[in-house]
Amino acid sequence: MRNPSRRNLSRRTLMALAGLLLTLGTGLFFALRYDTHLVGTEAMGPTFEGDDQVLVDTAGAHGADLRHGDVVVVRGDWPGAPDGYRYTVRVIGLGGERVQGTRDGSVTVNGTRLDEPYAHGDHSAYGAFDITVPTGRVFLLADARSIAVDSRAYLSTRSGTLPADAIEGRVAATAWPVWGLATDPSTSSRLPLPAMAGAGTAAGVVLLALAARPWFTQLRSRVRSLRPGVRERTT
Repeated sequence: MRNPSRRNLSRRTLMALAGLLLTLGTGLFFALRYDTHLVGTEAMGPTFEGDDQVLVDTAGAHGADLRHGDVVVVRGDWPGAPDGYRYTVRVIGLGGERVQGTRDGSVTVNGTRLDEPYAHGDHSAYGAFDITVPTGRVFLLADARSIAVDSRAYLSTRSGTLPADAIEGRVAATAWPVWGLATDPSTSSRLPLPAMAGAGTAAGVVLLALAARPWFTQLRSRVRSLRPGVRERTT
């Protein structure tokens, strides 16, 4: 008959290995797929504040699988942009699309007015515009339209667009502060992967804790038995 203590030890060992693999696996997934970025300005407020750290899904780099309304991190090669500067902006127009904006702040794409609950302010700083996005490029606006520097500021240079290849990834969630995880409706639909990875890490930690619990209990009992007061009471 198999020794029950050995059976319990084997079970705890398997649990510890499963927890370790789960924790390391999800950690590796995060490290390979996601990057973090400091927003740095109030141009995306109130959706994202200047001191927010956002989680960037690098699978969306180079404009892969872009959707209207996606918030992206893009290398700014607009005229006068600091070398290597990265903007946090929203995708408004894709290659071949006609984008129009009125002074009061409304935006239409191919004749359809956009529903933008996240945007505020108007285009008075830049005036009305009517452009067609060149193939392979994107037209980008920030949410705080009255103060933001975005595609509208560079309409005379390729209609203010940037190459899709300049996109480093989509903003999937707010990494810090954690209570801002899903403040942007357009990014909340992208949350399953980071949420699942986070749940996997948590599950791995729980498995490790459960596997280690008997050892911690034994260690605590031994430490207590070495205390003079405990030894006197037990004799």
